[in-house]
Order: sequence, then C-alpha cells, then structure tokens
Amino acid sequence: MTVSMADDRDIQDRIALLSVLHELTVAALDLFDPRRPVTGFLERTAERLGCPAALLLDESAPAPRLLGAVGLSAFSCSMTLTPGAPLPFPELSRPGLVSWRLALSDTHAHAGHGEPAQGGVNGQTSGEIDPDYDPPSRPTPLVTLLLFFDGEPQFGPQYRGMMRRLVSILHTALVHRRLYAHTLRNERERTLRLEQERQARAEAEDEQRRAAFLAEASRRLSTSLNYEATLTRVARLPVPFMASFCMVDVLEGKDTLRRAVVVHADPARSQVARRLERTATVEAVTLGPITEVLRTSEPLRWDLAELDASATSEETNILAQLDVTRLVSVPLVSRGTTLGVMTFGCVEDNLCYALDDVSLVEELGRRAALAIDNARLYDSAQRAIRAREDMVAVVSHDLKNPLATMFINLQVLSRKLPPDDQASSLRAPIERIQRAAERMERLIRDLLDLARLDAGHLLIEPVMKNPGSLLSDALDMVRESAAQKSVHLEASAADTLPLVRCDHERVLQVLSNLAGNAVKFTPPGGQVEMSAAQEGGEVVFAVRDTGPGIPDEQRSSLFNRYWQAKETAHQGTGLGLSIAKGLVELQGGRIWVESAPGSGSTFFFTLPSVPSTTSVNDTSNKNEANVDGGASSASSASSAGDVGHAASQMAASGDASTGEVSSDVTSSPG
Repeated sequence: MTVSMADDRDIQDRIALLSVLHELTVAALDLFDPRRPVTGFLERTAERLGCPAALLLDESAPAPRLLGAVGLSAFSCSMTLTPGAPLPFPELSRPGLVSWRLALSDTHAHAGHGEPAQGGVNGQTSGEIDPDYDPPSRPTPLVTLLLFFDGEPQFGPQYRGMMRRLVSILHTALVHRRLYAHTLRNERERTLRLEQERQARAEAEDEQRRAAFLAEASRRLSTSLNYEATLTRVARLPVPFMASFCMVDVLEGKDTLRRAVVVHADPARSQVARRLERTATVEAVTLGPITEVLRTSEPLRWDLAELDASATSEETNILAQLDVTRLVSVPLVSRGTTLGVMTFGCVEDNLCYALDDVSLVEELGRRAALAIDNARLYDSAQRAIRAREDMVAVVSHDLKNPLATMFINLQVLSRKLPPDDQASSLRAPIERIQRAAERMERLIRDLLDLARLDAGHLLIEPVMKNPGSLLSDALDMVRESAAQKSVHLEASAADTLPLVRCDHERVLQVLSNLAGNAVKFTPPGGQVEMSAAQEGGEVVFAVRDTGPGIPDEQRSSLFNRYWQAKETAHQGTGLGLSIAKGLVELQGGRIWVESAPGSGSTFFFTLPSVPSTTSVNDTSNKNEANVDGGASSASSASSAGDVGHAASQMAASGDASTGEVSSDVTSSPG
C-alpha cells in the first residue's frame, strides 16, 4: 500500500512537471516573434517556479547586455553592466537570495548562491530592455538565464532534467527569434528601398512632365512674334495644366498697367473673366498683390479671402464670382526690366501641377517674359522699318523731281554749248554738276534697294545668262571711269562655262559695284581683272585689283551697311557692298573677300549654274574682252547722251510735275 501511494505521488509529480514544462514551452514559442517582449516568458517562468526575479543576459557582446528582466525596477534595467563585475542591481543584493545560472549554449544547468547584502527588495517591477535586440551572430551565442530564489529551492532531481529541457527550448526559441528578426529587418529594408524607388520614379516622372510642359510652352511661345498674339499665348499656357485661371498685366510706359488677357478654363465663365481686362495707372490698381509684385519683382502667393476688406473692389468681386481662391503672381522680368505681372488662380486642387511649385511658376514666368520682350522688340523693329521705308519713299520721290529737272536742263545746256575749243571753260562746271547728279541718283537707288532688301520686297526676275556676257556688260559700265584713271581693265571667261540663273540687272549692279570700287582704289597704271570659273554646281565670279589691299581688322566689317574705312570715308556712302551682299544671297549665292595689305584685293561671289541639258536662246558674246582703259577717253557727245538717258529714266519714274518741267525746258528757244 505504501509503495502504491509513493508511485502515485511520483506520477503526480511527473504530471505536474510536464504541465509546467508544457506551459513554459508554449510561453517560449512567443519568443519566436521578435516583436513580442521577452518579459512575457520571464514572467511566466518566475510565476511557475516561484522566482522573485528572473533575467535574460547576453554575455556575447563586448559588454553584458540585459535582454529582459522581471523583478527589477526601471532604473535597474537602465543600468550599465561591466564585464567581469557582479550584477549591480540593488534588488538582487538582499540576504538569502539564491541564483541559478543557466547557460543557453550549454546542455546542463548549475546553481550557486548569491552574495548576501543588507536591505530588502524595493519597488520590484518587470521591465523590458530592447525587445528587438538581435544578438551578434556567432556559432554559440552566450546567453544566460538567471533565476533568483528566496532560499534554496526544494526541487527534486527531476526538476533539473526539466530545467535542461527548458534551456534547450529557450535556446531554440532565441535562435529562431534572431533569424526571424533578420528576416523582418530585410523585409523592412526591401520595403524601404521599394518606397524610395517609387518616390524616385514619381519624382522623375514629375520632372519629366515639368520639362515636357516647359518645352511645349517654349515651342508655343516661339510660333509667333506678333505682340498681341504672344500675350494671348502666354495667358493660355498654364490653363488648365497648372491653373484654372490666368491673367497677364503688362506695363505700357512708366505708369500705365494694361490687363491685356484674362483666360478661364471654364468657357461658361470666360465672359465674366474678360470683365477684368482694363487699362489703368499703377496707382489705381486695386489688387494690392499685383502692385507688390511690380514693386519687389518677387513672386507672391496670396488668397482672395485674406485681402483687406476695405480694399474690396469690382475686381475682387469678379474673382469671387469665378470661385478663384488661391492665387500666385509672378513678375515678368527680361533683361533686368519688369515688363508686367502674370497671375495664376486655382479653383480645383486636382491639377497637373500644384501652385505650391513656385519654381515651375517662376520658370514659366521667365519664358513668358522673354517671349513678350522678343515680341515687343520685333514690333518696335517693324515700326522702325515701316517708318524708315515711308521716309525713304517720301525722300526718294521728292528728290526724283528736282533731279530729273537737273538732268533735263544739263541735256539742254550741253546741246547749246559751242564747240569744244570755244567753251572748254563752260563745259567743266556742267560736267561737275552732272557727276554730282549721278552720285545723287546712285544714293537714292541704293537707299531704295536697301529698304526693299530689309523689308523683303526686292523682286528678283531670274533668267538664264551666259557668265561671259555678264562680264562684258559690266566691263562696259566701268570702262569710262577706268579710262579716266588709266587703269587697265580685263575680263575673261571660258567658253565652256554653264549658264547661270540670275536677275540680269541685279548681277550687273553687283559686278559694276565691285569693279567700280576696284577702279576707285587702284592707283593709276594698275590693273582690274574680272573673271568667272566653274566650281561644282556654281559659277564663281571674281574681281581682282592691284590696289593697296584691305587690313585684316577691317575685313570683317566690309559688308556692314554704312561702314567705311577712315581713310576713304569721303569716297562713298558705305552701302554698295552691303547691297551687293543682299543681292547675291537673294539669288542663292554667297560673297566674300580675300586680301592682304600691299597685295591687292579679290572679291568673289557665286551664282547657281544651270545644268548643261538646259537650252536657251542667248546671243550674248562669250569671247574674251581685253580693253586698255588708258587708251580710251570720254567725249562730250557721249556725256550728253548719258545725261539724256538718265534724264529720260528720271522723267519716266517721276510724276506729272516732272513732265511739265521737261516740256518747258525742251521747248525753250535755241
């Protein structure tokens, strides 16, 4: 009977042990999740084993680290542990306290007595130290479970076996806890990287949309230089992409502000929005933010509801009707000058670009200001060109009448002069008047040609001509002036040259200008040669002289209008080469000069050649012409003929008053 009762007690003890082990094993399973505190397991262990304190200590780090504790105050849990030193916790220094030290890396447990100390247990509490702490990875991490008892526990030998099983389970749980923590950390890092990549992709897409929007804005603004059309495009650019409403105020003069264009995304409200268009002095502007931006040239965000109630005006009432709440005004600044103000307004928040993106608004304002400034400059240039054309037309028309009268009367005087040997003293003044009139005629023609070139109104009538014929005709035009200076003239062109497509009169104008300049600047006894040669699909014309040459620093300015070298400023108007350049380029050619001081100059220009299969009935002379200018002289008869030809041209281009003058002069006696 006694043996049976002992067996029953042994069975009951084993069942109790298994129950404790099972309960603590379940509690250890919670340690698999690093997000759950270690103190849960320690509290259950202390409760089932009757421990006033339990600690889980990591001794594998450079310094011991408390992973979890129960029975310690929060202050004790925050204390720093020193390697090799006793535990400094005051709760564990009371007399009679026995500690069991269970190393989780070992397969057995051992017990020892703690050092007694005076004092009791004060403020016992459970605490958690860094529940997500991940012990350093090593083959056998040194983690110790410390159990403290009030006196030696009365456990049988079977309890020690249970403790070894508990240590093994705890060791396995901590290993899985560490692996799970590593997995969670990797997952957090992966999630963080994905979020960063998503944000970077979103930012890149936003930046791409911004760049595309600004590129499209620049393209639209560059489609026209018309001032009013540019203002309209500027106002329409941000609607509806980044604003529901936009208005553009431009300064006209120093004190006048014109609200040129107002645009609204809702067509039904566009008529109401246009009521904001007005012109007023800067002082009379009732919207304070507009004048503030004009004064500071800085962007300004403002809200209609924040305006001073005393400043309520018709403009603010209209804005309220448009449901515009948040507004941004940016200055339109170009070349350091404020041209006006551009104001954006929002009705809805679901726009492609938020008004908070001030940098985008400022960049759009800069591009809009540049477009407005270019349109203003173009408009000003066009007005100046029209004014100049009007002036040149009026002056040339008014000068043609008296000039025609001069030519007609010179013709009459030349006919009335006695023979040369009797009127040599009278003929010289008449010839000087004739040269002055011819120079005035050339100046008027140059001014008209220059004005037509600038305006794009100069008409070209292309025909197919032989290069040799062009050189021969040009040679005849400068023959007399070359003879007067004893300059040798020569023109050469191969018979096999292809035809060129050009305006005959305009090419002669270019050749005579270049040859006339060459004769003018070549000293007596010098030589001027005109030639033509084929190069690819072009015919290159050249005019060479043996003059003093052109300095390097002057060569780049030769074809600028009104430019003249200081030493020759009195010999022309500075328009001939500029007009020659315009005429050559208008016919698809190019012109340039090669020169060196002391070696003469050569002017080249090209004209497109006609394919050899093209046939043309051109009877122009292709033979080489060689004329010695020094051997020829101008006669009074030819001079009178030239005067008559010029007079007939001027009379034909004049008005009715010129005809009346011609009739009076030619019908006079004698």
